[in-house]
Amino acid sequence: MSNRIGRPSFVTPPPTAATPERTVRPAGGEKAPGARSQADQFEARGTRPSQSTSRSAALLTGTSASEAVVPSRLADLQPEVHGASGYEAHFGMGGRTARATVDGQGQVALPTGNGRGPSFHAEAGKPLTVTVDPARLSKTAEKAELVWRVAPGGTEVAIPLTDGTRDASGRLNTVPAKIDLPADAFGTLRMSIRTTGADGKTSTQWDPSSDAAIAPKEGATVVFSDDWKTQVEGKLRAGDKVELAYDRDRLAALLGGKTPSDVVACVSFNGEPPREVPLTLQPGEGGRPGTMFMPSLQVPLEATKMTLWFKGQGEGNTSYDSSFGKNFEFKINPARDDADPSWKAEMLRSKSFPNLQEEDFVGIGPSSQKYNCIAWTMGIQDEWVWPGTRLEDFDKLYATQGYQPMSSMDLSNDPNLEKVVVYGLKPKSGTGAIEVTHGALMDEQGRLTSKIGTQPLIRHNSADDLTGPSYGEPVRVYVRPRQPAVNNS
Repeated sequence: MSNRIGRPSFVTPPPTAATPERTVRPAGGEKAPGARSQADQFEARGTRPSQSTSRSAALLTGTSASEAVVPSRLADLQPEVHGASGYEAHFGMGGRTARATVDGQGQVALPTGNGRGPSFHAEAGKPLTVTVDPARLSKTAEKAELVWRVAPGGTEVAIPLTDGTRDASGRLNTVPAKIDLPADAFGTLRMSIRTTGADGKTSTQWDPSSDAAIAPKEGATVVFSDDWKTQVEGKLRAGDKVELAYDRDRLAALLGGKTPSDVVACVSFNGEPPREVPLTLQPGEGGRPGTMFMPSLQVPLEATKMTLWFKGQGEGNTSYDSSFGKNFEFKINPARDDADPSWKAEMLRSKSFPNLQEEDFVGIGPSSQKYNCIAWTMGIQDEWVWPGTRLEDFDKLYATQGYQPMSSMDLSNDPNLEKVVVYGLKPKSGTGAIEVTHGALMDEQGRLTSKIGTQPLIRHNSADDLTGPSYGEPVRVYVRPRQPAVNNS
């Protein structure tokens, strides 16, 4: 995936021009997190110094700012903004190139990653055409194939890459290989080049940068309309697709009415160095100048936050659209249930919770040292929160979030109430204070979501699933009125 703990932070470039009416300078990059000691696999107690005992909770089901309920704005931008009809990937000598095509309009070059993960772009239900430089094939090769499968799982498919003819140097001439991705594809498209020699022996060229990140069919669209409104249509979720529909008239206003060229969206997940995705189509036959491209990106499974801004050239000036210099920021919701099977497998291997059976839970987020169970219950996914070990410490912490302790262990579900369940170990002597070990958040269906120390984020059916020698048992329930979902505007 594109995000890993410990990557350096980035600093966004300063603008070269701005209008006095609007501040359009992109915000500076986030400070990289300091080194942290390795925590125990699942115990929260005493494993990490508290970085925050009081913080305004960002809601788990929304984004960072409120939005008036308005009709869909995406239709207002059509036919000016177009999504891809297909994708192309080229394996060259010493480099990779990728582009998206829009039927009847043109094409746009796409960023190809940093070499540590998928370089290419793909979209469920849309074709990906792969071409290979003949120089990548050995002169002794008798056959070459593109081998692909959707990971995880997926059946391996081989497509011929050559027509049997050879060039002047004796190498096989290559032909395009077309991959028709299923409409329900989800995950990563794993691609490799396999050659077969005259002796029947095969050789395979593959590395992580040969893969393509699949933007699944399900996802959300963020619309940036010319009236300076921003609207999220659908649900932003890790692992899913996010489309960016941008009206270039926003940048034209910042350039004094000049039509911007080379419009680029700068997209960052979790504070990673931004991807610069062109939004300006290169017109093809029948295409109209000024047509804008709507990219479809896969949200990384590790993502909890998306930050973006836009820039464009206009008669020698550069303009930035960046929410008055703060950048547009959106909260990413957890992934689909068991989007990555390894999350569930990791929990089952731990054998720390005797009551937790495979059918009782799903994985909804990867392992992370950035946040723990208590942070999760507060809507925080970038800090480790631990106020102490006593119930009194947690009474004070949750009071800052508007929660009150219940007088009984009421684990029933009320859609109008948010509940946090706190676990603890009772002293073996039978007397003394309870030692708090864990916190879980109840969702609207009455299920519980738990971040297991540094291990994955899971959704489990009942509080008893985690009862055992590691966390003890539920010892207190905190409650507050359910907060409304929040979207960006």
